Amino acid sequence: MRKRIVPAICALSALLMSGLAACGDGQQPAPPGSDAGAPPAGAGGATGENTGAGTGTEGPGGAAESASPPAVREVDIRSVDFANTEWLYSYSGFDLPVTVTLVDGAASQESNGYPIRYELGDVAYGDVDGDGREDAVASLSRAQDNGYEAMWYLWLASGPEAVQVKYPIAQTSRCGTFVESVVPGGGGVTVTEYLRIEGLDRDIPCSDPGTGLRTRTITVHSEAGELWPVQTAPVTAWGGLCPGSLYPDTGPGLADLWAAPSQSAAVATAASPGGGALFPQKDAPLLQREGWQIIGFRLFEGGSDIPEVDMSCAWAVS
Repeated sequence: MRKRIVPAICALSALLMSGLAACGDGQQPAPPGSDAGAPPAGAGGATGENTGAGTGTEGPGGAAESASPPAVREVDIRSVDFANTEWLYSYSGFDLPVTVTLVDGAASQESNGYPIRYELGDVAYGDVDGDGREDAVASLSRAQDNGYEAMWYLWLASGPEAVQVKYPIAQTSRCGTFVESVVPGGGGVTVTEYLRIEGLDRDIPCSDPGTGLRTRTITVHSEAGELWPVQTAPVTAWGGLCPGSLYPDTGPGLADLWAAPSQSAAVATAASPGGGALFPQKDAPLLQREGWQIIGFRLFEGGSDIPEVDMSCAWAVS
């Protein structure tokens, strides 16, 4: 049974009170338990080779010297054949991922008797995680009946393999958000997108983008074999997709929030009675994690006139 988000007002009230108490006595909450799964599998077409294995030699005393460890060839991300490898894909950006094996850039599956078509989209290269090596960001689309969406995923050059970050960082969908550009490099990736604003954009055809222009910069937080996208601008926040608010508004006040489900990640907000507001989020199986919950937040200073554009999300200790 998956863990559900705490009901709106009670959860936010308890979260804010506990955050204020922690702020008052200077203590940090104890690290929660973790049910982290195994890290995503690397791309099948990006395996490295061992070269230069050392051999034992006789030293002056006649004993064999220790052999040098074999050198590991680092993967060249541009050599990875993204059109012919296994992907993880999360429908809507929030379902548990399924494995999609592309052949010549496409794959077909079936769900409830209806065919699903996946296709590889654009691939761009640049340093995303700040290690000085090129990584990739690539899109994979999913079409079923009249429904269409495309997700952008990060692929990191990690040792002999390319490793996919399983959380999508951007989404284009019919009558939804339109992603204009995704540009990696300089230790991050910049996403420019147009949100459809409820009410304001109701008369705009689904074929056209909405009016909520937003630009975000995302990098990767790595810890204990896990990879999480984290946002660095315009505010520190979760770098994956936000499920969306259960309710249109809430009372003012902030709590202690982190950019990833770890207290080693960057702090998104600190508990305070003003300066922002918290918003309970919809259920998202991909974002269920023992001891944590995903929370929407909005900072009041320096924002735009469109609340949806300023909405971000981050992780709270539950």
